[in-house]
Amino acid sequence: MRICLVTGGSGFCGFEIVRFLVKKGEKVRVMDIDPLPDNSFYEKVEFVYGDILDKEKVSEACSGVDRIIHTVAKVPISKAGKKFIEVNVEGTRNVLEAALKNKVKKVVHLSTSAVQFTGKNPVDENDEYNPVGPYAESKLKGELVCREYIRKGLDVDIIRPRTVLGPGRMGIFDIFFEWISEGKNIYIIGNGNNKIQFLHSGDLASCCYLSLLKKGSHIFNIGSKNFLTLREDLQSLLDYAKTGSKIISLPTNFTINSLKILDKMRLSPLAPWHYLTFHKDFYFNNENARKILGWKPKLGNKEALKVAYDSYVQMKKQGKKSYGTSHRKKLKQGFLKIVKTIS
Repeated sequence: MRICLVTGGSGFCGFEIVRFLVKKGEKVRVMDIDPLPDNSFYEKVEFVYGDILDKEKVSEACSGVDRIIHTVAKVPISKAGKKFIEVNVEGTRNVLEAALKNKVKKVVHLSTSAVQFTGKNPVDENDEYNPVGPYAESKLKGELVCREYIRKGLDVDIIRPRTVLGPGRMGIFDIFFEWISEGKNIYIIGNGNNKIQFLHSGDLASCCYLSLLKKGSHIFNIGSKNFLTLREDLQSLLDYAKTGSKIISLPTNFTINSLKILDKMRLSPLAPWHYLTFHKDFYFNNENARKILGWKPKLGNKEALKVAYDSYVQMKKQGKKSYGTSHRKKLKQGFLKIVKTIS
């Protein structure tokens, strides 16, 4: 029976992929430095404790593996500095080198839409690179490492998802959902009439699975089934939550400049990727994934937001604490905590 390795399988995206593979009857191995979020899965998967920067441990995890989904990454909110390059570039190289040596049939590399913030919409796979911020720059370099190993004969697919939402999503969205659940106002940069596409974590997992089974090397830009303007999608969630929260527009230039200063002073959890892009259009058309993989997303922005919000509310009622990597951890709100008190 083939073995599928998921690096970072304890993380937000990684564990969603692990659950999907298990449901499909795949034999799954997980490599991570954090424990699995659901203890029952230790009976369903093989767990290898190890750091992606440990070449020997990575090679051990790749031994006997047929296919790999590589999800380990330092994300924007981690503000990881030099670690962005270490993990997102050199860690990716370690996985690909081990895959090549172990004659792995296929690697699926989870990249990010942040490498292609071009201003053109919809963005397709062949559009130019334009990374925003140190996170995106490191992910671009990770993609270039993938291309290097494709030239060496390794089958590698690169998947660039839009912002992923789903059960257990924390990070920036934890702040967002907390404010809504408490009836606080939600602030956006500009008028909110721009179109921003999200992606449900289950749809990401299904695309990764189909990609695993496809021979050759490809790039897939993927996003939600449908979406309206940011204001309309957020208003739909506020109407659903019924807590009295309202959307407040902030002046674009003043807000961006203020957030830049707060970011440099380490007084805000928001990274450049958040405050430099979320007031502009950014979406994909999913055509490449549809044509090559037969993939179609099941959920749109509104549904993905509601699923993620419901999960937050349920976790809050149960008193569950966050765990694991950045997108599953509560963030310190910094200056935003002051804004919250007057909202």
